[in-house]
Amino acid sequence: MDRQTLRDWVHRFNAEGLDGLRVKPGKGGLPRLTAAQLSAFAQIVETGPDRARDGVVRWRRIDLNRVIEARFGVAITSARSASC
Repeated sequence: MDRQTLRDWVHRFNAEGLDGLRVKPGKGGLPRLTAAQLSAFAQIVETGPDRARDGVVRWRRIDLNRVIEARFGVAITSARSASC
């Protein structure tokens, strides 16, 4: 164990007791799609792509990003998805 980790744990324990040692979930980012859009997107994914309409026979992350942008007007980009 790293000394800094132990030190952090001791400070958290001293400040909050056992509750201070519990892992606290992060807040995460804000959702980019509304609940209705997420529901519609789930249906798109479950139905699968139409080769004539979507130009693919199976969904890849980059394809789904294009679908989200085309149908919902929300751009979801990341370094990882751009390289797919």
